[in-house]
Amino acid sequence: MVKIEEIYNHKNNIFVDVRSPKEFEEDTIPGAINIPLFLDDERAIVGKIYKQESREKAIKVGMGFFSARLNDIFEQYSELSCKFNKPIVIFCWRGGMRSGSVYSLLKSLGLNVLKLDGGYKDYRRFVREKLEKIKLPQSLVLFGLTGSGKTEIIKKLSNGLDLEGLAQHRGSILGDIGLKQNGQKKFESLLLKKIEELKDQKFIVIECESRKIGKVEIPKNIFKKIKQPWKAVLLDKKLNERIKILKETYFKEVKIIDVKNKLDLIKKHLGKEKLEKLNFLLDSEKIDEFIEEMLLNYYDGHYERSFQKFDYVVKSDGDFFELINDLMKNEQYCILN
Repeated sequence: MVKIEEIYNHKNNIFVDVRSPKEFEEDTIPGAINIPLFLDDERAIVGKIYKQESREKAIKVGMGFFSARLNDIFEQYSELSCKFNKPIVIFCWRGGMRSGSVYSLLKSLGLNVLKLDGGYKDYRRFVREKLEKIKLPQSLVLFGLTGSGKTEIIKKLSNGLDLEGLAQHRGSILGDIGLKQNGQKKFESLLLKKIEELKDQKFIVIECESRKIGKVEIPKNIFKKIKQPWKAVLLDKKLNERIKILKETYFKEVKIIDVKNKLDLIKKHLGKEKLEKLNFLLDSEKIDEFIEEMLLNYYDGHYERSFQKFDYVVKSDGDFFELINDLMKNEQYCILN
């Protein structure tokens, strides 16, 4: 058996998650491949028998499910072994019967396999502890009103930490439209992986965020980098530019009914008259006017107050990439790909 601390950053291993597809979808070790011992419905059946009848019967039924797909499962592992020529690290929920059964079988058939001690449960312990203690580079934080294009900039930087991308949520009331937001566990897994990739950078570029992005919460020490930036830059985009960016971001292949449903969540903040006007603009497909109303009467007032707390090294309405290169020209460090 191997501990997650020993192999987390080891590039010469392939992780295989033998849990059900539903468990895998919720969260897994980034980069892991799912070769489930039981499918979702099979896992439910085995679990029910275990609770209501006996452990022995649950094992028997489970082995029947496993045996029916044994040839296919072995072929998948054989292909992985041939393709990557690396040790295969197998894990389940707690490093128990599921991973143990697969590990024993494959080991007896001559494949180069390892078993993760403690399974996914111990991996979660590892993630929580690392996020509490991990040291991040100093931070350059981007500020700007909604639609300033902060996220688009960060995505283009080799040292950008795109928290909204990791959360799969844009951080506003309309932020999850057209997206499937990640849960807290998956967000933390992806966040730790990204931070590990950025830990040797001289500085990171992040966007000003609230503590919560949709339903997920930013860990305290990462949030501190936002609230106590090394340097702060304000992107000062004109209203027409912001409307264009938001229209491209939110209204490409989005159903109007989904936007209207989101408006209902903030109707007490908008008031009856504003809500009726916004719904009318949506129904009339006057998207530019709808976005302008949302910016001027909802978003801007809220965010402008929070911006007053910071001293900015520069305010820019121009090309950020030229700005940042000018700003850092004496650092002997290039942040662009």
